[in-house]
Amino acid sequence: MISVLFCSRAKDNPASALEHLLDSAVACTTPEERSQIEFLVKFDDDDDQRMPDASLARYPFAVRPYCWSRGEGRHGLHHAQEYLFTQRDPRSRFCLMTADDFYFDRAGFVSEILSIEEEFVILGPVRPPIEKFKGVYDTDEGVRGWNSCFGNLSPVISSRLIEVCQNFGWQSNVDSWLMGLSVVLYDLYGIVIWQAFPEFYRRGGGYGLGDTPTYNNMEVTAQKTPGNKYWFELLRRQARNLYLNMEYGSDFDRRAWTTGPRNLWKKIRAQPMHRLPVRVARRLWREVSTTLLA
Repeated sequence: MISVLFCSRAKDNPASALEHLLDSAVACTTPEERSQIEFLVKFDDDDDQRMPDASLARYPFAVRPYCWSRGEGRHGLHHAQEYLFTQRDPRSRFCLMTADDFYFDRAGFVSEILSIEEEFVILGPVRPPIEKFKGVYDTDEGVRGWNSCFGNLSPVISSRLIEVCQNFGWQSNVDSWLMGLSVVLYDLYGIVIWQAFPEFYRRGGGYGLGDTPTYNNMEVTAQKTPGNKYWFELLRRQARNLYLNMEYGSDFDRRAWTTGPRNLWKKIRAQPMHRLPVRVARRLWREVSTTLLA
């Protein structure tokens, strides 16, 4: 299943076209695919021009509205996205992060996305030159390079990736966060999880939103790099968690086949090797004693 997560505001926003987005989803999906996609939409409680719930309910797939205060508007998108993620259908394997000025223009994308088996993956119409930024990703020049190399992106992310990372990057631009995470993951571990995927959407408006004031000094926009460089350390921690889950498995009750031998080798090396026979003998004696007393 795919969960489409986004915020929508019609009031004072001429680029908003939520109805067009949802109508295009109808046009680009089959009856079977409509049971495999859902839309979770956050509205502002002062938006008296939003689509009414009755209109949303007429669509042949789930459209689930949520409504609360506007907050900082665009700069607070990550808070809404993180909440919407927790409300998605638990069967959802992928999340599409978009906006209400996008629309679909190619049929079959739902089935194509769901056919992908990778547990950790980012899908976009452009495969960015991630390797180019190794060693320079946290410089101002590097950030300006990777932050704008993917075009108008409405990324698809595997749900397990978001579960492991726990959030959408401490700032509103999910695409910028995903690029930052990708270049750090490659810099530290030589791993690329970004895949090129045939484009299935277009953007109808919303360009040039500008760089409005915000309390968040870790925001990444086309105009500025993170003011608080701690953002990069947080990204490195997320990349570390992601790498460990890829290496050892992400299921709670599953361990990689190498876990046992690795742990045994660590125990053997924990003390000088000349003490190994004595340690083994003591362990065997404890096992025998426990068996006899049982």
